[in-house]
Amino acid sequence: MGAAKQVIDTSHLSQLTPLNKLNATLLEEALANSSFERFPPGRRLFSQHEVDERMVFLLSGQLALCADGQATITLKADTWEATQPIDNQSPRQYTALASTSITLLSINSDTLNELLKRNAGTNGTNQEATPQPYNDAGLTAALTSPLFSRLPKPHLQVLKKRMTKITAHAGESIIHEGQPGEYYYLITAGRCRATRKAGKNGASITQCELSAGEGFGEGSLIVNKNYDVTVTMLEDSTLLRLSKGEFLTLLVRPFIKWIPYQKAIEQGAAGAILLDTRSTGAYQKKHLADSINIPLNTLHHCAFLMNKARTYIICGDASRRAASAAFLLARQGMDVYILDENVHAALAS
Repeated sequence: MGAAKQVIDTSHLSQLTPLNKLNATLLEEALANSSFERFPPGRRLFSQHEVDERMVFLLSGQLALCADGQATITLKADTWEATQPIDNQSPRQYTALASTSITLLSINSDTLNELLKRNAGTNGTNQEATPQPYNDAGLTAALTSPLFSRLPKPHLQVLKKRMTKITAHAGESIIHEGQPGEYYYLITAGRCRATRKAGKNGASITQCELSAGEGFGEGSLIVNKNYDVTVTMLEDSTLLRLSKGEFLTLLVRPFIKWIPYQKAIEQGAAGAILLDTRSTGAYQKKHLADSINIPLNTLHHCAFLMNKARTYIICGDASRRAASAAFLLARQGMDVYILDENVHAALAS
């Protein structure tokens, strides 16, 4: 059965699509015709535009798929995505590079297709259902925003598969201030209100109201802190939920970057806009030269009006407010940076 048989049995292959469509006998035959290989970090597995007739699966480790020299997708073993063939196109759409030590299983596509035809002729019984992505008009509308439209198509397909649909009722609180940040939520139907307490025992103050096409929870996830608002539904609503790790991988890393203070000043001199999202009072007390002030609550309502041809550097606040502001602008299709921890030293100088 070759090297693969020594390490993998058919129970593992039965989790891979389309191998999970084969009956037990044909699955054994697929294993006999498969190649099992280990590669060190940094190894190139295949190249963009390469004609490759193999169907390849990631069994262990992590790899990066790069298009035109830019890393676009991270693929990890033991995830739903790893049950699918890696870049199952010929010519390849991506270059695949091992990020860690990895294990691959590959089989010739023609060989597998022949086995699938034979399986269909014998009415194979091992026809496991493949998880289907959530498909809804609300999702389609939400994903037409500039942020999502800038994602590579395979990246977007992964995002759709990883989102979970949630029904929320009027008066229900989805996240609570002080609660550990675990999810990003995208509203596909309905409205909600974000509130924050004024002091430990103070009254709740409304920060903003959000409707279909808008989301919440991003600031806490980006800076790895607890939620700083409570979000309560104003009417029966439909939400899409994305876990913290998937949100950071799929939506933050491709679009939002941190920049050191000196580099930010250089970018500002070259035409980038230094945007301070603190309150007007805090801005007036101390701010970076040449920065402009648009408080976060105001930015929620005017982000779509801002010049998409300019680069924005969020400054004056290294907290979740900066992260939320950066994500708001990225969703409008803008290039955004966040000034790193040196911002406090800069403002104090």
